[in-house]
Amino acid sequence: MRDESEMKRFLEPKSVAVIGASRLTGPGSFNILENMVNNGFSGDVYPVNPNADEIMGRTCYHGVKDIPAEIDLAVISTPRTVVPRLVRECTEAGIRAIIVVGQGFADGDDEGKRLQAEMVRIAREGGARILGPNTFGIANAFNRFCSAYMLLDMVRVPLGVITQTGFFFVGIPGLTMVGKGIDLGNACDIGYIEGLECLEDDPDIRVIFLHIEGIPDGQRFMEVARRVTRKKPVLALKAGRSEAAAEAARSHTGALTGRDEVYHAAFRQCGVMRVSDADEIADMVTSFITLPPMRGKGIGAITITGAGGIIATDACERYGLHMARLAPHTMERISAMAPPWQQMGNPVDIWPASMIGGHPINEVMHTAMESLLADPSVHAVLLIFAAFAGGDGDASQGAFIDPAGGIFDLAERYQKPIVCWLYGSDVGAVARGMERTGKAVVYPTLDRAMRALARLHEYWEYVNAE
Repeated sequence: MRDESEMKRFLEPKSVAVIGASRLTGPGSFNILENMVNNGFSGDVYPVNPNADEIMGRTCYHGVKDIPAEIDLAVISTPRTVVPRLVRECTEAGIRAIIVVGQGFADGDDEGKRLQAEMVRIAREGGARILGPNTFGIANAFNRFCSAYMLLDMVRVPLGVITQTGFFFVGIPGLTMVGKGIDLGNACDIGYIEGLECLEDDPDIRVIFLHIEGIPDGQRFMEVARRVTRKKPVLALKAGRSEAAAEAARSHTGALTGRDEVYHAAFRQCGVMRVSDADEIADMVTSFITLPPMRGKGIGAITITGAGGIIATDACERYGLHMARLAPHTMERISAMAPPWQQMGNPVDIWPASMIGGHPINEVMHTAMESLLADPSVHAVLLIFAAFAGGDGDASQGAFIDPAGGIFDLAERYQKPIVCWLYGSDVGAVARGMERTGKAVVYPTLDRAMRALARLHEYWEYVNAE
């Protein structure tokens, strides 16, 4: 049975002891205590350093057992040789959650491996759990707690990250990664299983991302992952696929790696969705956070360029999707806007309806969107249109049409994914205006848009399989 309080001490501490607190402050000091304060953490923080009486205006204690308060979490940032002794002092002080920041343990030499084993033994004997070593520890934007020695940009996104590197705490282009983050580091004690169980029923978290270098207890991992993926999407980037990368992983965290095809099969069996690079991570996280489920493979496309529609059709096919065969009443409604000579279909080219038919372009677009979304054969709508220089961040400026117009209401009413590909010279400003609706995602290529929709449908099929 899960002990909910174990991981809560790490993610939601009310009191923290920073052991080895630095007296240096300011840029480049890598001061964990200073970062906790600057992040706005509201809990009690106690610096511990035998060589100081005061740090940052706070009383500094010479040992953790000198602190006259109950401590939920200890963060140890000292040379490796003294860590086992400090872990013992923590357990003797009744502390049950410990983050060990430093490197040079199983990620280093034989002496490091011995020290790591010793501190784990001491912690278990004293009833404590260890996160790390070689870790940023925890980042929780929802209570402003972060144990990293770097000041991170934390935003309350509904994303939980479980990783073996602080790299993802910093973020990747196009995505702030940390709503709640757990950096396992060497994963000497707490691992993916505890992390998944912690985030499984967390109401703040809708998507979980895993960065994996190695998993020691594969069977137990699959049992937990199979349960969690029924509740929320779990994405995984498995590092160390090649022999050279696997060797690098062993030196990075001392991780046990295995054959890539074994991980691939295991992920498929337990519903974990594998991602391959930073682009796919950003696309999939954003898609699952923003878009509703995709309950089928039919795409309805709206375009102001016939060529774009053809390219989109090819992209659809590459990812196992198809342009939907529209219902007769849908065809009647969109054909009513077109000039007599235009044979309307899917993709829906709305440019002639405005240029020749004389209908306002935004009115045509809204009618086409509503018609496609109402069609039972359409499971997602793709918009293709131009953005040009002159946009100032307002979606109605710098675009031939206002892409944000009506999206929120239509998305709310029909609960189908709406995605977009922009072309032209001022894509950024128009994309920001569109994504501010919180109901659509703009992708940099049609292939990435179709890939994201295909993965949304893949997850829907997994959850709804008999």
